[in-house]
Amino acid sequence: MADSDDVVSFDVNAVRGAIDAAIDDEHALHVVAAFTADAYEIAYCDEFTRSFYADEEEMTDHFDQIHQYTGIDFSEIGLFVDELFPVAGGVEYVSTGMEHLTVVRLYTGNEGLLLTLDPDAEVTTAVEAVRDAIDVDLGATGTAASTSEF
Repeated sequence: MADSDDVVSFDVNAVRGAIDAAIDDEHALHVVAAFTADAYEIAYCDEFTRSFYADEEEMTDHFDQIHQYTGIDFSEIGLFVDELFPVAGGVEYVSTGMEHLTVVRLYTGNEGLLLTLDPDAEVTTAVEAVRDAIDVDLGATGTAASTSEF
């Protein structure tokens, strides 16, 4: 797979550094992965996360499975922006809080960034760090999402 900076147009390593600098606990960030509807690349995966997999192949298979749902994400963005909340602007991020993990998916056009954080990490702090680190605005619209091939 390509380097994560080849998958998306922004500097993923700069994003990771900005998140690390912004959140209080240096161990709260577990995964940073850049993605589009067609490709993804794990830019950072900590040893804690890796410990849940028998080997690299099992981890890759799991992330491949996660990436298969990217089309659903972009379709949902179209639904929210075009149908349900057309005056609210583009979808910047979606956060899923679970008992042991928070998953944050951030969007800019047809590109995205997946973060996994400790459940008590400040999501808005991580999002603001990403916003400050990239040269493009966060937000995907129904128009941008509908141009992706799923």
